[in-house]
Amino acid sequence: MIREFDRWAYENRLRSWGAEWKWLMASVLLLIVMTGGWREQLIVLGGMAYWIMGSAGVPFSLYGKAMLAACAFLAPSLLTLVVSVSFPFRISMMDSQLQLAAELAIRSLAAWSCLFFALITTPMPELFSVLRRMHLPAALVELCFLMYRFIFLLEQAAAELMLALRARSGGAHWRHGVMLMYQLWMKTWQSYEAYSRSLAARGGMATVAYTHQAKKASVRPVDIAAGIIMALLLGVAWRKG
Repeated sequence: MIREFDRWAYENRLRSWGAEWKWLMASVLLLIVMTGGWREQLIVLGGMAYWIMGSAGVPFSLYGKAMLAACAFLAPSLLTLVVSVSFPFRISMMDSQLQLAAELAIRSLAAWSCLFFALITTPMPELFSVLRRMHLPAALVELCFLMYRFIFLLEQAAAELMLALRARSGGAHWRHGVMLMYQLWMKTWQSYEAYSRSLAARGGMATVAYTHQAKKASVRPVDIAAGIIMALLLGVAWRKG
């Protein structure tokens, strides 16, 4: 799924937009989500769904996977708000916390949609280029780059080890899972060390930073209309408080 995200970052219909504008748009909407109420958050959530699927052309299956992944991490946190466990072993539901849990869920999903918009419509090297032009510390940008590269090293190592495990026995026993995790850690660490040495030999992040921008931004009238409508709805929701 990670490689699919990265592929759509290069092939989406908003690829021609400048990375700075997409980053600014996502940041402004994220600020609205964090400071606004549930009305603004629902508007941003719906607007991001349009910009990601309707405007950028990202398939619903991929957008759904991203939102399900966010829900999988969000659900355990929300359960701690609405479920109470007391001694002796007794589980009860706290109805007074249901509204708070719903508000946190909407806020979190809306914030994740803003971040996902920036990630799925802009290649990561261009985002790193924006961070460098914002004069962030070079060490921080290089750390982000290494983490981005490490994700692909981890995915590749996991796929290779899983394929080898299935080819041998199928890995039905729990000990096979423990062995797979240990081998994954060792293989990933070795790959990371090799990549770090090769990166240092080439001079570090400055030699591999990608600064190319798309030739020309083309904004469709329907996107302009959608932006105006979204701004008006946010203004009305903000006035109603």
